Amino acid sequence: MKTHKIMAFFTAMVLFQTLGAQSNEDHYVGTFSNQQSGLVLSMGKATDGTYQGFFQLQGQQYSFSNGAKILGMVNAEYQYNGSAFAFSLSRLLGEYYVTSEGVSIPVVKTADQPVAAPKASTNTGTATNKTTTSTTTPTTTTTGGKTTSTSAPAATGTRVGDPYSGYTFQSPGGWKSQEESGGFVLNKVGGQIPIGVSPHEYKSLNEIRAQVIDANDAQSNTYLKGQTQAYGSNALLIRFDGTAQGKPVVIEMISILSPNGGGVTIAATGEKSLYTAEYTTLLKSIANSVQFSKPQVSGIAEQWKQKIKGKRLDYYKTGNGMADHYIIHVCSDGVFVYKNDNSYSSSNAYSDFSYASAGADGGKWQVIARAGQPTLILRFNDGRVWEYTMTTGQAGNEVLLNGKRYFVQAGTMCN
Repeated sequence: MKTHKIMAFFTAMVLFQTLGAQSNEDHYVGTFSNQQSGLVLSMGKATDGTYQGFFQLQGQQYSFSNGAKILGMVNAEYQYNGSAFAFSLSRLLGEYYVTSEGVSIPVVKTADQPVAAPKASTNTGTATNKTTTSTTTPTTTTTGGKTTSTSAPAATGTRVGDPYSGYTFQSPGGWKSQEESGGFVLNKVGGQIPIGVSPHEYKSLNEIRAQVIDANDAQSNTYLKGQTQAYGSNALLIRFDGTAQGKPVVIEMISILSPNGGGVTIAATGEKSLYTAEYTTLLKSIANSVQFSKPQVSGIAEQWKQKIKGKRLDYYKTGNGMADHYIIHVCSDGVFVYKNDNSYSSSNAYSDFSYASAGADGGKWQVIARAGQPTLILRFNDGRVWEYTMTTGQAGNEVLLNGKRYFVQAGTMCN
């Protein structure tokens, strides 16, 4: 376990219980479960005093043996894809916890004896066939190209989300979340790699796959190779490996589709030397906790949306004898283009707009209410996210974006 403070707390409490109780009963023999995450742990004791058994999570089964009681808790390892992962079962003031990869899951002892492993499952860390009964929790799929395991300890932190985008998720234990750029940024004290959670507007997995393109830019010394794997029936795990500005990096994300349209992406980026398998597990634990709902509509956000959709917003900046003219073309279908008007040719505007809306200067827009304040969010196709607080200007054809005056005019390029 990598959360040292939690481990120290568990260790101290388990030692306290061990010194205070002299019962011959072995509290760690039996069957333990967590109904919310679907975790089932079956633990028995061999004649040599070691612990053995299996646990199931997200439709997959993992066996273990040679478990040992150390400092009053059972520590063991399970195998997954040829690698060993440590986990522990601890008892704290009568409550049980399964801990692995920095995530702790409370479990209830449902039987004093271990249960037999189902015949249809395996003990090698490979997935068993499973039919999901939920449209919000990814499960392992065995068709449609490369797949990846969806198994991960359930996140145990605070559940947060955005009702206007129609999703909630649970952060890992010990991580703090902060609203930012129309989504959330998760950080852990002492951690070096944050995790981002943000909504997306993709309509299909194929549309997401189409965005996974290798980067080969000699000028910035950026070379990234992307790989895509199916993550359950409604999500993809995407990973980029290579260099960004000459530094070895890893970019990893899980994009999930919502049954209500769009969806959510959980992503992490870090230097390759710092990006361990723990972050992949954390991404999966967050993804497995995502729940979708029908997006709520904010009255004030809807008013501002109606005011600007289908329009163009013009901003003029003058200084040093120069004048710049910037335009945000805000289309009714949720697409925008942000450009200097000099970059468009007047002879073939619609052709230029079609090209620009699919490029780095285009993307998707939305208006949300944040703490009662209408906010325009521009999500560029290249990953940038810009936010503008919206207030009324002095004239009826003005809107203030972050305090700067934009003129609201009839749309000229996306009607």
